Amino acid sequence: MRTLVLLSMFTLAAGYSDAVAFFGLGVFTANMTGNTVLLAGALAAPFVPHFPGMLRLDLPAISIVCFSLGAALAAIVLRRETGRPPVRTMAVAALGAALLVAAALVFSRTAGARLIPLCVALLSTVMGLQSVIAMRAGVPGISTTFVTGTIVTAILDFFGSTPRPEKRGEGVSNALTWALYLAGAFAGTLGLGELGNRALWPAAVVVALLIPVL
Repeated sequence: MRTLVLLSMFTLAAGYSDAVAFFGLGVFTANMTGNTVLLAGALAAPFVPHFPGMLRLDLPAISIVCFSLGAALAAIVLRRETGRPPVRTMAVAALGAALLVAAALVFSRTAGARLIPLCVALLSTVMGLQSVIAMRAGVPGISTTFVTGTIVTAILDFFGSTPRPEKRGEGVSNALTWALYLAGAFAGTLGLGELGNRALWPAAVVVALLIPVL
């Protein structure tokens, strides 16, 4: 039950934050597939006459780098941790919560465009940290930020060449993970519309409340 609550809340928070970041800042902070496309588009745009739209090069690059650094930090710190309570995992989650609070504070002041890269960096680092925590929770095939892989894993679990009852159960879990990410993104879009520059605070509160669950 603890693992289920952890993964569910992390997934909701990731979807929420990603929606706020994309619609509020113009870049993803959890979806690195989307950022890779945005980065490639920004690199290619100068070579395409009459390119439709303007793409920033710095934001997807910052997001990819900071997500990777956050994930690497979590992987190093949590290496071979097996004890209960998971002290190092709780410390990494606390760091993520603190960074998310900092991102919420910065986001409330992003009317000045110069603060947008800092907000992206903070949010992306948080998503990298929490992705590793979630992956280490030990549920096969489930990632709280890698939605494409979650969908593919669910389909394979349901329709693979040798379907087994336990695989179908994992498929249900993956499908629910996708639905939670969708719900989080839906809530994030509504939150941005209703709360404006205070929209990140609900995600910060949720992540902070997860620390005792670990």
